[in-house]
Amino acid sequence: MNAFILLLIWALPVLLAVLAGQRYARWLMVLAPLPALVAGAALPVGASVSLPWLLLGIELGLDDTGRVFLLFSGLLWLVASLYAAGTPLNERNAARYRVFFLLAMAGNLGLIVAQDMASFYFGFTLMGLAAYGLIAQPASQRARRAARRYLVWTIAGELILFVAIVLLAAQNGGALAFGVLASNPPAGLIVPLLIVGFGIKLALPGLHFWLPQAYAVTPPAAVAVLSGAMIKAGLLGWLRFLPPGDAVLAGWGQVMIGIGVTGIFFGALFALLQQRPRLVLGYSSISKMGVLTTGMGAALAWPTAAPVLIGALVIYAAHHALVKAALFLGLGLAERGGLRPWLLVGLGFLALALAGAPLTSGALAKSALSAGLPQPAHDLLSVLAASAFATTLVMARFLLLSLHQRTGVTSPHATVSVIAWLVLLAVIAVFPFAFADAGDLITGSVPVSAGALLAALALLLGARLPARIVLGNRRVAGRRLVSHFHKGVRGLTGAASQASLILSSALRSTGEPVRLSMKRRLIGLKMSSDSEYRWPLAGSVWLAIAGLLLGAFVLSP
Repeated sequence: MNAFILLLIWALPVLLAVLAGQRYARWLMVLAPLPALVAGAALPVGASVSLPWLLLGIELGLDDTGRVFLLFSGLLWLVASLYAAGTPLNERNAARYRVFFLLAMAGNLGLIVAQDMASFYFGFTLMGLAAYGLIAQPASQRARRAARRYLVWTIAGELILFVAIVLLAAQNGGALAFGVLASNPPAGLIVPLLIVGFGIKLALPGLHFWLPQAYAVTPPAAVAVLSGAMIKAGLLGWLRFLPPGDAVLAGWGQVMIGIGVTGIFFGALFALLQQRPRLVLGYSSISKMGVLTTGMGAALAWPTAAPVLIGALVIYAAHHALVKAALFLGLGLAERGGLRPWLLVGLGFLALALAGAPLTSGALAKSALSAGLPQPAHDLLSVLAASAFATTLVMARFLLLSLHQRTGVTSPHATVSVIAWLVLLAVIAVFPFAFADAGDLITGSVPVSAGALLAALALLLGARLPARIVLGNRRVAGRRLVSHFHKGVRGLTGAASQASLILSSALRSTGEPVRLSMKRRLIGLKMSSDSEYRWPLAGSVWLAIAGLLLGAFVLSP
């Protein structure tokens, strides 16, 4: 029976995708995540099933980390399915949307119970490619552009991970089970490949370009699972492929701490500069993934503290997944039916929870992570406090923009969608008290209080300024900063263009074909510097990356 339930976690969403074109299919989606919830709640740790005849051999099982990931991911997919069922899409595109939704669900839930590298990679790839269809669902030019950008980064990450897994298999004599990594952890080139490959999914600084615009266009139910459940697959990948405890990984842990701290403040800064609530939430996710990256780096750098830190990271991942998904679903309700007072109250509660206010899941996650840091890493406590302060400001910005955004109300709030959102809110409210007493959730309120006070002072000051300056619809300080950044990029591109023209003139004697080729490259350079981040040379770039990775594989010992 246990084996059957584990198999259904993968199989049921795929089987239901076959029926996606039926009129009643939007309600069938609600059934798909139920095996995951049953497995997370009822199956014993250690339950497993082996299918050696399938692909390279499939190993599925349940451990403590997988149980928590399965519970919060299954809950989010269930809530998102109910939400989507209550707000049906245009029937012409609904079947396609359901297929991608169910396939992404199968991949996400399947990789959680995967106990070997091949199964994990299959689920990770299925989830990543299916999410393309969710982002492109609105079928607008902006959505297609965001989906293409997402796909480029996703394929790059999967290519990098494929090379890393091949190297790992060669290092371990062809063994693909995660168990072999405990005695023979990754080393050499494999470690940075794993950091970057999963770092793309976690939107680390420099690898994040796919995320903001994808979050801006994806339908509410899909962006809820994209920002809540699917993005956490990167963290789970690190936990599976980079098991803490080996001194070889300690140096890389310090590197990840540096990347994580950079991500915390990079995401918060750019979140404060955004003009749309969805983009604020998107850059906020980058900041919070920086917290998870910092915690993972600490677990690698100080192996003796790893067991406690891993537990804290899992709690933090569950907290962020639930709260961020609820924020996007609540914002989706506001976009569709207007921002009502009860909806604003719910969003305000979620904003406080994300910031880490007392008696919320954020306070639990922050205290667990702080308590898990060893003595040599106590400097990171100041980083976590600064992160809470910055998140409070970001959430104040989010609420302000939500109050003033033009929703273009088209229909009343769907009852089923509202119920699904309220259920998720109730789970988030109860979640911290299931793990800690109320007295343990009051500590660490100073950064949140300081951030709230600063935000209130900013609002009082803003009340005396013209609305166009406060809301930043056209000319806001943050927008000017971003504008200056793009002007600087265009200036550098202009200099490069002039150099190209001079070189083209010097080579004119070689013939007309060379001159035309230079002109085409110059036009491509200008297009690539556009603020919309077009990718005219994407194919050749990724082929070059593939060649480099293949060369690294061939040259590796």
